[in-house]
Amino acid sequence: EVGFHIANSLTQEGHEIIVIEADLDKVQRLQSELDVLAVTGDGCNANILKQHNVHDADLFFAVSNNDPANILAALTARRLGVVKCAARVGNPYHGFNPLLEDDPDILPLYPERLVAEEILGLMRVPGVSKAHFFADGKLVLLRVRPSLSVDIYGKPLRELQGPEGWILVGVVKGLRLVIPRGDTVLEHGESLYAVGRTETVGDYLKAIGIDIPPTRNVLIAGAGHVGTWLAKGLIKDKIRVTVIQRQAQKAMALASEVPEALVLQGDATDPALLREAGVHEMDYFVAATQDDESNVISSFLARGEGARMLVTLYQRPEFYNVLRAARVDIALNPRLVTAGTILRMVHRREILSLDMVESGDAEVVEFEVPANSRVLKGPLRQLKWPDGSIVGAVIRGDERHVPSGDFAFQIGDRALVFGLTEALPKLEKMFRGK
Repeated sequence: EVGFHIANSLTQEGHEIIVIEADLDKVQRLQSELDVLAVTGDGCNANILKQHNVHDADLFFAVSNNDPANILAALTARRLGVVKCAARVGNPYHGFNPLLEDDPDILPLYPERLVAEEILGLMRVPGVSKAHFFADGKLVLLRVRPSLSVDIYGKPLRELQGPEGWILVGVVKGLRLVIPRGDTVLEHGESLYAVGRTETVGDYLKAIGIDIPPTRNVLIAGAGHVGTWLAKGLIKDKIRVTVIQRQAQKAMALASEVPEALVLQGDATDPALLREAGVHEMDYFVAATQDDESNVISSFLARGEGARMLVTLYQRPEFYNVLRAARVDIALNPRLVTAGTILRMVHRREILSLDMVESGDAEVVEFEVPANSRVLKGPLRQLKWPDGSIVGAVIRGDERHVPSGDFAFQIGDRALVFGLTEALPKLEKMFRGK
């Protein structure tokens, strides 16, 4: 799924892609759905790599579920002449392999650690379903569902006044993401994407009726890599952690590795065990097992028992809309987190950072304005701005701007742009230097 998503995103941007896959059924799916060259074979096989001119490739991604295979494939590709490689690593100890450490052009990626870090970031801003920081932490993108009690519904946006320094950049209407305009009307239950100053997050949340106390208690279902990384991070943040793990060996291993956490052996889909774990007192319930169905069921049970916020991991894309329809607060897919990290390697130097949202339907990108780029030709209102995109904020030295139509870019500005995925190639051209 990671490889499929990366290939899908890159073909939309016009890159030439070769995918090597051992499973013939998956190769046929690739051939029927994507404009890529799909090859049946072993990505560690040097002969296959040579046959398909791997030495001409700028980038090589080894993203199977097999750590040793990813490492061997990346090492082989580098020896054959690939400029840069990324190797997906599940078990942390594989990342410390001296063969990887000796080559700075092979980047080990830890999907589970990336997911755990994203969850930790969310728990530091309670009440939001996404929090991603940009511009060295000066700006933040939030996804949040406003309280039904605030007076923002049924009116066009041009009539609403939000906190200073904040701009609405996206509205989730049903299963569709909309880039808002002045005549956009907000309806009850819709989630919003907004960009603003990090130090005024509290002001923005209060303005939309969200006032939630700090995170103190967290219950995690699953003691795999995500659960372990997350438990360690929460303990470091002085948060009480309880973990439910079905397998006795994994439960004992976590209890030994993170002795400050309370570890219970059992099934998180058992309502009695959830009650015993004190789920009704939890600020967050995190379903982080490797089984999508178990994560969904345990999340529904936890909500019924009184957990305040739900974080649910899923692997299969079809579960995303199920979780949205069920109003799970935070649905995270490790493959998307990994794909977003990998895609940052592909883009030009003008892109400082990039994050994927709404299951890959949109991206928020931090650009640096180089000399001779198109955005320097005049104020915003005179630029032919790509449909489906909006400038959320601009950093200029120590100043932060929410740009209006009269705003004019300068060389060295850092712009945070929110847009649908299909708009990214046009945005890159707008910010590209000669």
